[in-house]
Amino acid sequence: MPDEGFLRRWSRRKTETKLGVAPAEEASTPLRPVTAVPAEPAPELEPPAPVRLPTLDDVAALTGESDFSAFVARGVDGAVRRTALKKLFADPHFNTMDGLDVYIDDYTKPSPVSDAMLASLDHAKSVFRHLIDDEPDEAAPRPDVPPPSPEPAEQLQPAPPPEPETR
Repeated sequence: MPDEGFLRRWSRRKTETKLGVAPAEEASTPLRPVTAVPAEPAPELEPPAPVRLPTLDDVAALTGESDFSAFVARGVDGAVRRTALKKLFADPHFNTMDGLDVYIDDYTKPSPVSDAMLASLDHAKSVFRHLIDDEPDEAAPRPDVPPPSPEPAEQLQPAPPPEPETR
């Protein structure tokens, strides 16, 4: 069954294993012998010229159109790299405001509350008066507490259960 694909072969072998049938040995394709190819001698390469690392003088000569890749390569001094990147990002192109700066406002400065807003909050004085006053006002009824019942709770008897109906 050399024409069957991987998934079909996998499914067949899994089914054979569940049924207790030993999977048939796969006829493997014979490998061709590897013939040795004579290696050509490598041409003599000149040793690479030492790469000159950029310095702070090179940073001073940078413009907006310059190639900054040499300044972020390995081996470049950290101060040279930082100075080059500062010069790159000082370009006005990178200073444009986008829609992602919605949290840029200074939220440490509170905005003043207008007189109209204070007037609309005047009702809150009566709601929170019991928290502000040292002694609660006994004469003023509280809206969240029901009025006391005229009969004491001990005198109230539960109603007897209803009698079952008989036919």
